Amino acid sequence: MIPSNFIDFYGDQTRWFVGTVMNVKDDPLQIGRVRVKVHGMYDDIEEEDLPWAQIILPVTHGVTSFKKKTKVFGPVLDFGKEKEETLPVGQYLGMLVGTQVFGIFLDGPNSQLPLVVGTIPKEGDGNKKAEENYPYNKVYQTESGHYKEWDDTEGEERVREQHTSGTYYEMQEDGSRDTVVQNNDKLRVKGNVTIIGEKDANIRITGNCNITVTGDARITAKNVSVTGTDTVTVRAGNKVVLG
Repeated sequence: MIPSNFIDFYGDQTRWFVGTVMNVKDDPLQIGRVRVKVHGMYDDIEEEDLPWAQIILPVTHGVTSFKKKTKVFGPVLDFGKEKEETLPVGQYLGMLVGTQVFGIFLDGPNSQLPLVVGTIPKEGDGNKKAEENYPYNKVYQTESGHYKEWDDTEGEERVREQHTSGTYYEMQEDGSRDTVVQNNDKLRVKGNVTIIGEKDANIRITGNCNITVTGDARITAKNVSVTGTDTVTVRAGNKVVLG
């Protein structure tokens, strides 16, 4: 049926726009919509009165939900039973306030149903980390300062992920990895752990070092040397065997 008015609009009178994102966090549906100040159309409208704009996502992004059956490991009466829960999958885009966007109005001349199609970088949007090796260094950085870098500069290829505190790891051009933790670090593995080093290994602790093993502990080597600059103490609850 041919639409008789703009309410039945289905795409024959498309209107496009350029605008600036004003709000990304208050979407009542929490599905990634944004409020956009459309230039020349919404200039005199207060932010709280702007309509929520839908966003087009690439085929590699998007969020949906599916039902999955899982076993219950809680109360004894329900232990082992299956329950059905709805799980979200996919990912949201990180649209930011101040981003310049391009879009269309789904309701044509009524211009009340904006749809963001993409972003338009503007002067001042550059990232200094990316500008150093532009266009080979791809950078993703968040508001608080976390960032990732994928640097394809020839001869200096590297990958870096850094927390805003300064903790980071970096894989360098030869495959070496450098890791710096600014505070405490903990590794917990609930299965077996195997560490294989094909060359030398060195462990240096500037403070104290304690190793506690609830089972047996064995050290096997061609030569074993134990040196204490002050005291070496060997204690056994039962016996000490030398041989």
